[in-house]
Amino acid sequence: MSARRTATVNTLDQGPVTVPCPSWCLGVHEDGLLLVDLAHVGPETALTVSVPLGTVQLLDAGVCQYPYNSNLSDRGVKLGVLLGLEGWHRLDPGEVYALAETLAGRVIELRVMARRLAELQRAEGAR
Repeated sequence: MSARRTATVNTLDQGPVTVPCPSWCLGVHEDGLLLVDLAHVGPETALTVSVPLGTVQLLDAGVCQYPYNSNLSDRGVKLGVLLGLEGWHRLDPGEVYALAETLAGRVIELRVMARRLAELQRAEGAR
């Protein structure tokens, strides 16, 4: 049986604390925070899109866990999603599905707008 991986993190309120790391955790933990702010994070993935001047990053996501969070219901494994200027949001599976549905709906709206734009450009070109 293999030993469970751990990390020692220097916290402001508890000093050095050794914590078990989940198998998906990258093992990098920020020192100098309160214990309740200690996070396990997994690899991130980013949604990027090409625009005329380069590439823009729209949405980052990665598995995370705050095992010592003061809110007991927020201690489980979640998907951290970086949304706009609001910062990171920790979502459960239902919330991730809802976000995906919203994004899928927006894709449909953008396609409709693209068709309308093409129609407008054709009409302008006919003048």
